[in-house]
Amino acid sequence: MREIPKSGELYRHFKGNIYRVITVARHSETGERLVIYKRDDQDEMAYARPLDMFLSEVDKRKYPDATCRYRFTLCSEEDIENLAAYNEPGITGGPHPLLEAFLDARTISEKVEKFYAMRKTADDAMLSYVAASLDIEVSGSVEEKSSQILRALKAKEKYEINRLRR
Repeated sequence: MREIPKSGELYRHFKGNIYRVITVARHSETGERLVIYKRDDQDEMAYARPLDMFLSEVDKRKYPDATCRYRFTLCSEEDIENLAAYNEPGITGGPHPLLEAFLDARTISEKVEKFYAMRKTADDAMLSYVAASLDIEVSGSVEEKSSQILRALKAKEKYEINRLRR
């Protein structure tokens, strides 16, 4: 079993947002342990999730394109600083909205559409993140990386369409 989260630790949700654990609490009626956490970059309501669910693996049937193994992954302050490279200027705590839309797309066809939308504004860091999410390696200039990613997406799209026809 994975380690129980500790107060103050940062976790990255598989969809990209960063959360800080406030505490692990015990439900007063059932005794179930709950993780209390909130978005690290916003003054918003805190969330409570059962510890087992917080530590669970991503449901690959529901999220087949998810690249993370776990729903929440422990990360360091340094990881957060590196993630800031993908943010819009002045906004912290998550990937660039176009990158997030790409990562949230459920099918390869949707990913192709989202990639076209982000292609003109994507920088080297965003393209590297996209490539990692597709489990491919890219190299060269931004334009070359973009072309390599698009070719990989088109190949995956072709495979997905042929697989669905059967």
